[in-house]
Amino acid sequence: MADKEKRTRPRIAVDAAATLQVLGTSQATNGATIPVRVSDVSERGMRLQSGTQIDAGQAIRLDIGESMFLGEVCYCAPAPAGASAPYNIGIVTEQCLTGLSGLRHLITALDPETSPKLERV
Repeated sequence: MADKEKRTRPRIAVDAAATLQVLGTSQATNGATIPVRVSDVSERGMRLQSGTQIDAGQAIRLDIGESMFLGEVCYCAPAPAGASAPYNIGIVTEQCLTGLSGLRHLITALDPETSPKLERV
């Protein structure tokens, strides 16, 4: 008997470069930024292809172009044979910021002397 599909939202295939960072309890304990590829997206999350294994339950930051997503790793599983990366990582997204370069320009325009330097990952 075939497995019944458990997803409640449709998936859209994509192929986009991104960077992922495991978040710690402070900026000093955040993990290194690693390159990943986004292979599909849905209303609630994304599937990534990665050369690095990441434990389920980890809080993450995902940067794709001018957008930053905050979320959590749902699963990390070995990718099927022949995949472009050894791991598939499922994340649920909780927050999204877009237009980050516009935000950076606005902060600088409002107060260039005291504006924080936004980190580009």
